[in-house]
Amino acid sequence: MLLQARIKAGIERKRWHDREEQYRQQLERNEKFIRATFGRYLSDEIVTDILERPEGLELGGDLRRVTILMSDIRGFTTLSEHLAPAQVVTLINRYLGVMVDIIMEHQGTIDEFIGDAILAVFGAPQHRDDDAARAVNCALAMQSAMDGINAQNRAEGLPEILTGIALNTGDVIAGNIGSERRSKYGFVGHPMNVTSRIEDRTAGGEILASDSTVCGLHGDFAIGASQEINVKGIDQSILVHQILGVSK
Repeated sequence: MLLQARIKAGIERKRWHDREEQYRQQLERNEKFIRATFGRYLSDEIVTDILERPEGLELGGDLRRVTILMSDIRGFTTLSEHLAPAQVVTLINRYLGVMVDIIMEHQGTIDEFIGDAILAVFGAPQHRDDDAARAVNCALAMQSAMDGINAQNRAEGLPEILTGIALNTGDVIAGNIGSERRSKYGFVGHPMNVTSRIEDRTAGGEILASDSTVCGLHGDFAIGASQEINVKGIDQSILVHQILGVSK
């Protein structure tokens, strides 16, 4: 009887262990699915923050020092007028696919796509000491990748494209913006507007960085011509510098 009781108890423990293992595997599968699904719409860091810290869903934000990257395709509206809808989709998806991979490799947070424009931020939700340098290296990698994108475009009879990239560093409010029913992790502040104005002044293949970004760089970068620009809606002139590459 004692032996039977021990055997029965051992079998029951085994059943509970097997059930616990099944639950654990199911939880892991669910978490992987959530990360994979929402990772297409949010950066990995934001998804992790939400899953591990539920209060991260609360509306509101805090002041962060970030480096903002904004890029778009020069003359894209005119290009798209002469292409079939399917060609426009192919062109934009190819471009965005490559750019997104580069931004994520440099640990940037993609805020949003506005047509062919990309808005990304370095420094939130996680701050790193080399945020400005990673943003500059990211911009350089994005411009370098355009050769490969255009090679594919030529092979498929699509037009070549050129992008302008702006970089700016400043203090913004970073956090969940919106309502209880619909919100997004985003950024608000004057530096966002400044970045947009700088991006308007970039030529195809060019990277322009504000003085605040260049002053915060840690590393050797080749800086080109500097100029002060005056833009609509901003009273003071903005000092910007061309980023040519990495010094050798």
